[in-house]
Amino acid sequence: MLQVLLPEAEAIGVEVVVVGDVTPGERSPSPAVRIVHAPVADMLALHRWGIAEARGDVVAIGEDHAVPEAGWCEAVIRAHAEHRGAGAVAGCLVNATNATLAGRANFLAFAAPWQPPMPELPSGRPPPASALTFKRRALEEIASQPPGWLEAELIPSLFVRGSIVADDRVVVHHHQDHGSLWSIRNAFHSARSSYGFKRGRLAPAERRMLARWTIANVPRRLRAEAREGAGAASGRAESALIGAIAFAAGLGAAVGALTGPGRSPDRVA
Repeated sequence: MLQVLLPEAEAIGVEVVVVGDVTPGERSPSPAVRIVHAPVADMLALHRWGIAEARGDVVAIGEDHAVPEAGWCEAVIRAHAEHRGAGAVAGCLVNATNATLAGRANFLAFAAPWQPPMPELPSGRPPPASALTFKRRALEEIASQPPGWLEAELIPSLFVRGSIVADDRVVVHHHQDHGSLWSIRNAFHSARSSYGFKRGRLAPAERRMLARWTIANVPRRLRAEAREGAGAASGRAESALIGAIAFAAGLGAAVGALTGPGRSPDRVA
């Protein structure tokens, strides 16, 4: 990702913050890159840490498997300038691992609604963090909030308020193909991480109600989105794997609602 992003970032003066378990004092490859040592594997904590460290008026979340398309930095800046009232801009995700069954099924179960063209924001559920860029003002509370607040509370609240707009000129290529079993496990841990954050803010009866809702609705919704995103190209094996990934997500959400995130934030990619 950094190899693709860096030349454009240097050309237009964008700050790139790299957060992770890097060697303390590791030398930056460019004046545009600031390295922050964060000795954790928790993806939610890394998101929070990186955002808190960033200093720009517009903040984007990058991940090692999400590679921006050429011109991405300028597209993000232009989108936020054109949509001054929006708290966040949702760009498109393109599957860069479309050649394998697991690569297709994993992407369709996760990101089918945000494939281009996307003239309007899909209405079914909030976009994933990897498709979003934010205005700084929308992130003012991040330093005082625990890991998971961004994904479980801020993004859904911006979505419900209509403060996220779509711009399909902002494109990220999604590289994530680690096999079928990995895709199923990752769906479980991703959903458990997000819904596990909600558990501490709910009464026991509300947790049980949420768990029942996720089992009944999350798998069905993900399968429907994947069918629409794949069109006629989806075969039986792909549909079966999508179903397994969707069920794992529903189960992970229910477990998270009932018992909390556990170690899932350390295991999700």
